[in-house]
Amino acid sequence: MTLHAPRSQQGFTLIEVMAAFAVFALLFGITLQILSVSLSNTRRAGDFTQAALWAQTQLDMVGIEEPIEPGRSHGRFNDTYDWQLEIEPWMVVDERGLDPESSSVNLYRVTLIVSWGEGQARREAVFDTLRSSDDHWEQRRLAR
Repeated sequence: MTLHAPRSQQGFTLIEVMAAFAVFALLFGITLQILSVSLSNTRRAGDFTQAALWAQTQLDMVGIEEPIEPGRSHGRFNDTYDWQLEIEPWMVVDERGLDPESSSVNLYRVTLIVSWGEGQARREAVFDTLRSSDDHWEQRRLAR
């Protein structure tokens, strides 16, 4: 019985293996970069969501605890999030020709800036809304 060597070798050449490894390394690197960006975006979205929740809490208190008055104030929600609140009178243009001074209801523009982070990573979210205030509600309540 004689053993014969196979005529063609089965397998991959060194160049084919190196090319496959290079393609794998490239795809693996791209996948890691996509995952990194995805994690970063998820964290950023979470930070903005937390800022929106803090802002909603702060804006809900405008005109509830104290009467609405124009001015600026600032504070901290916690160790991470700061806030700046600005309230200014807001004039509504009435196309019917009514005098806005005759109305007992006043509108105020409320701007809340929530910020977090340090240095170049500092982020902020701006929230604007309008609030109305009836300056004579106390007088009408007592007149009843």
